[in-house]
Amino acid sequence: MTTRFVLPKLREALKKHTKLELRIAFFGDSISQISDKWFGGASCPENNWGPLLCRLLKEKYPNLSLAPRHFGIGGQNTYEGLGRIHELGPFRPDIVFTAFGANDCAYHFLIPEETFLALANMVHEIRSRLGADVIVVGTAGDNPLKPFFKHLEETLAAQHKAAQQRGAPFVDVRKAILQATENGRKWSEYHLDERNCHPNDNGHAVWAQAALQTIKSSLEQAIS
Repeated sequence: MTTRFVLPKLREALKKHTKLELRIAFFGDSISQISDKWFGGASCPENNWGPLLCRLLKEKYPNLSLAPRHFGIGGQNTYEGLGRIHELGPFRPDIVFTAFGANDCAYHFLIPEETFLALANMVHEIRSRLGADVIVVGTAGDNPLKPFFKHLEETLAAQHKAAQQRGAPFVDVRKAILQATENGRKWSEYHLDERNCHPNDNGHAVWAQAALQTIKSSLEQAIS
C-alpha cells in the first residue's frame, strides 16, 4: 500500500536548502478578517492569529519564506465560504487554512450535517482546483458559562469528521480556548467580553499556538 504524507507542499518547502516562498491563505469568517478597521478582534493586524502563526512558523522553520493573505468575511458560514473558493485562485495559495463554523452556530445557522457537507467539499475543491495543502480550523465557540451558540458540539463533531474524511489536519481551537480560559472562567481575558466569541490579542495567540502544534504533529504523520 502506498504511503502519502500530510501537508506535502509544506514538507517539500522544508526540504529545500534555500528559502522557498509559501503563499498562505487564511480563509474564513470575521475572526480571520483583516480590513481597515477590523482585525478579527485583535488590537492590530499583526496580533491577528494569521500573522502570529506566520511569525511562529518562521521561528520554528527559519528556511521558510511566507506570504500570507487573509480572505475572511464577517458573518459568513461554511456554505457561503464554499461558494467563494474561486476568490483564492488569483493568489495561488500553497496552504489554505479554512476557519469557519462560528456563524453556522450563531448568526447564519447551518445544521451540522450541512456544515459537514460544505466543509468536506471545501477541502476537496481547494485541493483539486488549487493543488494547495488544506488545514481545517475548528470553531472556538462561545463561553460555556454564558452560552448563546446552538448545536456547537455537533458542529465541532461535523468539522472534525470532515477533516478526517478528507485526511486534512484539524486544529482543535475549542479545546485550546477552554484550557486557556479554564472552561470559561477567564473568558473575558481572551475575548472582547464575556459573551463574545471574537478573541482579543490573548485569544488570537491561543489560536496561533494551536495551529502551530497541529502543523508540527501533522508533519510527523503519514497516511496509508
